[in-house]
Amino acid sequence: MASIILPTFEWTPSCEQLARQLEADDELLVVCDSDDDPVATADRPDEAELLVAGEPEGCSGKANAVAVGLEHASQDRIVLTDDDVDRDEDWLATIKRLGEEHGTVTAIPVFTSEEYPFKLFEPPCLVVGSFVVDRSNWVPWGGGVTFDRRDVDVDAYVEDLRRTVSDDALLAEYVDEVVASRELVSRVSVPGGPRATYERITRFAKIFYRFDPTRTLASLALFLSVIAVGLVFPVAVAVGVTVLAYTHYRALRVDRRTWLFAAPSLVLAPIIGVAGLVRPTFVWGGRRYRWDDTFDVAVVD
Repeated sequence: MASIILPTFEWTPSCEQLARQLEADDELLVVCDSDDDPVATADRPDEAELLVAGEPEGCSGKANAVAVGLEHASQDRIVLTDDDVDRDEDWLATIKRLGEEHGTVTAIPVFTSEEYPFKLFEPPCLVVGSFVVDRSNWVPWGGGVTFDRRDVDVDAYVEDLRRTVSDDALLAEYVDEVVASRELVSRVSVPGGPRATYERITRFAKIFYRFDPTRTLASLALFLSVIAVGLVFPVAVAVGVTVLAYTHYRALRVDRRTWLFAAPSLVLAPIIGVAGLVRPTFVWGGRRYRWDDTFDVAVVD
């Protein structure tokens, strides 16, 4: 049994997939911003309890929604997820089982799009994302993560949620270890136009930097070093990064051919990443944020 916290503006097919997987003792807390959001009047199952978080002040809408959900959650096992995750029929049962076995467990996200330019960036998102989630405790993924409230200072976590942007990067500060499971490789289809891609990569870059600037700059330096080597040995580097992307795709059982974009994306990703780091504001979920420090967030009108 678990409390599942689902921030969303509308009742999506992903939400419906999740609702069908609830067991008798589970509670599904659907958290929106306003009574005017489409999900408030959607045809939801009886098991989906609606919570209205209100407008965020000094934090992101997602962090605010998670905080409200945690305040209402009644179970010890907590599952945080999103409304755009493509779930197989055992997704919820699997993440709960793994949580009981290992404590704090995160799914591994695979972001995909049929639009450009994001489609070009699928290889670095998959390789870097899987490394960050699967090989380190840097950032779990809030689209699919579970923990036991007895292992986390929930009151302090909720307080900090209301003064930051990223619920998942913050969670890593409150747990000793996060286990990533390849039983839970979750595909997320995202908008891939130029503006949506720029905003998403900006947000990712800022999340990494705000919670671990040293490691973020070291990762950026590694990218630039590989590019520099590529100027001298272009064929070897192009083949090497393409093989690296291909092996990650196969390891995660991702049946897409976008690993072929590994070489050009290696050049483009650091450029957008640097632009994201120096950019003063970014847009997420229809709001513009200025994030000047880990716990210094302003919602910009």
